[in-house]
Amino acid sequence: MGRQFRFYLLPSETNSLIEELRKRFEAKLLLDYSPEFELLEITSPFRTGDNGILEPEMVTARYYLAPPSGHIERRYCAKPDWWAIDSDSEGIEFSGCKCNGAAVAIGRFWYETNFVRDLRLLPKSSEFVKWAEAVYRYTKKSLHFDPAIDAYLGEDAMNFRKNGGELARDIWPNGKVIPA
Repeated sequence: MGRQFRFYLLPSETNSLIEELRKRFEAKLLLDYSPEFELLEITSPFRTGDNGILEPEMVTARYYLAPPSGHIERRYCAKPDWWAIDSDSEGIEFSGCKCNGAAVAIGRFWYETNFVRDLRLLPKSSEFVKWAEAVYRYTKKSLHFDPAIDAYLGEDAMNFRKNGGELARDIWPNGKVIPA
């Protein structure tokens, strides 16, 4: 069974949240896709671009949060020739909140408590599940839940919305906004 929740955070809020999770829970932030088999750990999902604006570390804005001792599975994808973190891993899939100044895309925390091996459903380690639940509780408490949109919002994202910013389902690389 999977666990997930959705949220809207501006890029600076996303970086702050990840920094806090790294300190409080010793979370590692890993790139979901990479051209090499080795896991690539980064410090934050957004970096300052040449134009001075925070941009996602990777176009897909998808990462994994993993505990210090979590077991991470990798699988090779021939097209487009990269390694990806498998959902059997002991990590929380984290999709970041891309922002173009007028709209912010929804983000998500998601993980499975079980995995399938040899046609059997097996539980992930109890240490991982406890860690993931603690990360979830802390993150949800630090955000504001809006039942009208069934999502959590950061303080800056709430102000962004009040000032006319759009909450979107996605923002494509070409800039097209997909409405929520």
